[in-house]
Order: sequence, then C-alpha cells, then structure tokens
Amino acid sequence: MKVSYDWLQTFFTDPLPVAGDLEEKLTFHSSEIEEVVEVDGDMVIDVKVLPDKSAWLLSHRGVAKEVGVILSRELCHDPLQASPELTPAVDQISLTLETPGCDYYSAALMTGVQVGPSPEWLQKRLKVIGQRPINNVVDVANYVMFEMGQPLHAFDADKLGRVGELYSVGVRAAKIDEKITTLMGEEVTLSPVDMVVVDGTDNSPIAIAGVKGGAQAAVDDGTTTLLIESAHFERVSVRKTAQRYSLRTDASQRYENGVPRALAPLGLKRVVELLAELVGGTLVGYTSTGEGREERASVSVTLAKINSVLGLSLTTVEVVDIMGRLGYQHVLTDGTLTITPPFERDDLVIAEDVIEEIGRFYGLTHIASIPPTGTRAAAINVRHYYAERIRGALTTLGFSEIFTSSFRENDEVRLKNALASDKSYLRSQLKANLTEALAKNAPNRDLLGLSAVQLFELGTVFEADAEYYHLAIAVRSGSEYKAKVDDVLLEKAKEAVVMALGVEVSWMSSEHGVAECRLSDLLATLPVPTVYEASSAPSGNRYQAFSLYPAVSRDLAVWMPEGTDVAALSATLRAAAGALCVRHTHIDTFTKEGRTSLAFRFVFQATDRTLTGEEVDSFVAAIALAAQAAGGEVR
Repeated sequence: MKVSYDWLQTFFTDPLPVAGDLEEKLTFHSSEIEEVVEVDGDMVIDVKVLPDKSAWLLSHRGVAKEVGVILSRELCHDPLQASPELTPAVDQISLTLETPGCDYYSAALMTGVQVGPSPEWLQKRLKVIGQRPINNVVDVANYVMFEMGQPLHAFDADKLGRVGELYSVGVRAAKIDEKITTLMGEEVTLSPVDMVVVDGTDNSPIAIAGVKGGAQAAVDDGTTTLLIESAHFERVSVRKTAQRYSLRTDASQRYENGVPRALAPLGLKRVVELLAELVGGTLVGYTSTGEGREERASVSVTLAKINSVLGLSLTTVEVVDIMGRLGYQHVLTDGTLTITPPFERDDLVIAEDVIEEIGRFYGLTHIASIPPTGTRAAAINVRHYYAERIRGALTTLGFSEIFTSSFRENDEVRLKNALASDKSYLRSQLKANLTEALAKNAPNRDLLGLSAVQLFELGTVFEADAEYYHLAIAVRSGSEYKAKVDDVLLEKAKEAVVMALGVEVSWMSSEHGVAECRLSDLLATLPVPTVYEASSAPSGNRYQAFSLYPAVSRDLAVWMPEGTDVAALSATLRAAAGALCVRHTHIDTFTKEGRTSLAFRFVFQATDRTLTGEEVDSFVAAIALAAQAAGGEVR
C-alpha cells in the first residue's frame, strides 16, 4: 500500500522523523518497505502489507497507529475512536439482506449536494498514492477508504426507484446469467455465487457487492441526492467474484482481507462529515440493518511464556508499557497478562499472537542468537540406520541416489486437490519413476563417462489403505547386449543390499533393469541398532556449471604397433581434439597379426551453442591426423 508522508503527519501534532527514518522503523517493527519515492513534493512510502496485517494496516490510520506505537506518540485524532451511533435515524430508506454474505449494511441519505472537482489538497492526496481524482463525491469516498480502510459507495438516489418517498435497497445472490454494466462500462454476466446490491423497487442490480458499482445509479455532474453505502461483505465471496471477472479493486482487496464489521458505521459517519464539508450537502439521516458492533475475546499469556518464546528477559514494566502504547485493554495479575484487543485486531486470538506484538515493538533485533548445544540422539532411528547402510553399499558400486516426485498422472490414490493435471495421483511404486529417469539419463552416458546409468531411490509409496517405504534399483547400459550386462549389474546391486541388511530380501519385481522391494515390512524384522556407524568424509567434489547444449560423441579406432604406450597416445589424441572435447575414453583394445587396435571415444560440447556436424567432423579429422603422425593407421 502506498502511504503519503504528509497524510501520515496529519495524525500527529509533532513533526515525524524524515521518511528515510520512518522506513527503517517500520521495517524493523511493522512491515517491509518496498520503496520510498518523492511524488509532487510529498514522500510516498510503499508498505508491503502481508495478509496477517491486511485487515487493519491497509489504511493511513493503520500505518499511523504503528508509527505512534513505535515512536511512543499518541494520535492527535483517531477516526476509529469515534462513536458508532448512527443518528439521526431516517425512515426513508428500507434495507433488506437476503444473503449470509452480507451481515451488516448501513446507509445515509444526503440532499442538496453539488458535484464538481475536489479541492486541490484532496486531489493531491489521492494522486500521490496513485489514485485518479474523479469528482468530489467519489474522491471523498476513496479518501475515507484510504484513511480508515472501509470501502464505501455513493449512489445517485434520484436514479433509484421510489415508492412515495421510500427508497428500497437490498443485498441478494445474483440470478443465473443476470447482467450488470459497471461504472467503467464493462458488461458482466453474473451467477448465483455472486452477491449484488439491488434497487428494491424493481430488484435490478446497481452494484456487484464489495467489488464495483454499477452504471445504473452512478453519480455524475447532475447528481443532487446521495444514498451512501457502508457495509460488511463476506471476504471469500468477494474475492472469488473479483477473481472470476478480473475486477479486483481497492475495495475488493480490503474486503477479501477481512474488513472489521464495526468499521462500517464509523466509515459512513466519516464520509458524511467530509461530504457535508466539501460537497455542501445536508444529511437527512442514517439507517442500518444487522449488527454493527464487534467485540474481541480476551487473550491471556504469562510473562514467563513471553520471555521463553522470545528468548528475552522482559520485565513487567516493559510489557505494560508496550500494551499502553498499543492502547489495548490489559490487566497483569500474578505474572499473567490478559488483554482485550480492539475491534480492528482480529489477528490477536492466541497467546503467541500477543507475544509477537510484544516482540516486534520491543525490537526483534534485541534477541541474541544462541547456538543450540549438541546432544546425543535419544534413540536410534531404525529406518535411517539401515537406509544409510544401503546407500553406502550402492554408492560404493557406482550407483547414484535420486529423489523423484511422489505425484503421478495416473495411479491408485487420487488427490482431492491436485497440483496439476499430470500430478493427480500419489505413486504406488518407485519403478515407473526410475524407468523414466533411466530414459532421460541414458543419452548422457558418454558425456558423464559412464558405461551404464546406475540409479537407486529410497522413498515412500502410497496405497489405498496405507503408505510404505520402498527401495528401487535401476540400471541401463549402452551395450547391444544390455540385457546381459544390465542383469549382471542389477544382481550385484541386489547382493550388496542383502549384505548391507544381513538378511535375504524379497524383491517385488525385477525386470527391464529395475528391481524394487518393500523395506518397511523388512525393517521390522531386523536387529535394532544401538549406535550409528561412523560416516565417511566428504568426497571433496565441487559443483561445476554444465552446458545447456547437447553433446556429440565420436569413436575413432587406430591400428598401432604392438606395445604402443596407450596412455601416451591417448594424451596426444586428446590434445589434438581441441578445447571443445569435454571427455575422451579408451574403450577397446585387441591385437591381430602384430598390430594393436586401440579404440577411443571423444565427447564434444560447447557452452554457448549447439555444435554442427561439420564442426565435429573437423575435430575428428584433426584427431586422425595426430594418430597418423604418431605412426598409426585409422581404421
């Protein structure tokens, strides 16, 4: 929310600190500040108001109250302390509420208004916070909303129907395909989940409740009689309607964050007061329906708990001082603080809420960081112990552990609220995820210098009646005889798991290079460990940036004299391959008739582009020339 520094100053008698100092104090005690900028000679502070504070901080009064508590200053005027009594009463307005989404509605009738431009000071107040002045009636309603946080709306009463001298206004659910044209000229087709304010004489909608007014009873230059609305609408309904039609407004933003019901009559009295001063109208009277008062339940917390949670040693005097600055009704008896929050603070419900209030105004920077003292585990976690043994056994064989998603597009257990269309179910086994991981990683074997991709995962799976802990092992090589190679690697991994656990393992499935077993059943039969095994030292590997572009592999076989130094030849060929050769491997050797065939694999990759076939061919040609210069014959 954009807050005007000059506007804030009107709440205080003494000059406030400069905007930069206010920014620091608000940041450390209230809310994060997005920026502070100068606009038309005023300093505008952009306050990032989070949802837990939105019900009372989306207003200049709310920010001024925070500033007053931080600086230990009283507000010179507080619109929330005015009397909520709506007098005099008027009998020319009939109000009807036909939906639980509106539990309080108040209205005022004013005559003799003169619509025109707002005073310069009012226009400036709105402009600096990003609002466009429209006319004095609309501007006053917006001013009060940004001052107090209560959305308001003014209707041209002469455009409403009447029965004699009686105006009729109601709030109901919209009808199927009911249409309304908003103040901005958009035609919206509503549904019964939306709320509308209606002209009771013909039941026609004149506003989308809590969101935007309609064009039917819009205030214009010819308006002389106003019917002014100040109501309390249910937050969820307003939010859904605003989102459904992309009509999120300053009013809907406040309603969806929970405007206090007791603020409605105060906002109505304030707007009438300003209209009488600036527009020249005469108040006929007020009327309301529903309960306009609101009381909060008291909350208790001990001084000992306050200090325990905050890690401080606050005294009774310090806590009482903070409560006094906040203006909360409070009693401290035998070390127990009991407060009664004001009506606008619907966020103070449990003891921890009060502790947070005390902590942030005392200053969270006063809390010292104390490193925790290490203690031995009270009990050995059996699952963790044996999982670590399995990890050690498999990583020793060259396997890599992966962690895949618990969500699947299709499976047994369906989610009520899916994260996405391809994440609608919980996985019932690990095999499918590991098979997909093999397919994605197999093309990178040469780049990684692997003869086979070897993966494993330890994770939870879900069935209709329970969840289980599984282990899955996966292998995929690049050999034409991969079934034979993969089976051998898989069997070695299964044997390593058996050795790590010390018991035979029953594998649920073992095919196509993937084996899976249910560990949760097996763990219950294993001996309970008494101490964790010592962990090995880190390998020392460090992260290295990788290329986003594909790698290209080329094989080259060379006839060399028998007894050739393979390492020396490999180094010579690597040097000839150039800077874009990221890996080279000696992959095969055989001897025939006094000559030895040495085969090498070279992998090329650039960090800034995809290599072309012509580029790679040139690299291979350079390698072949180097091989010939070393006395070889390219096969």
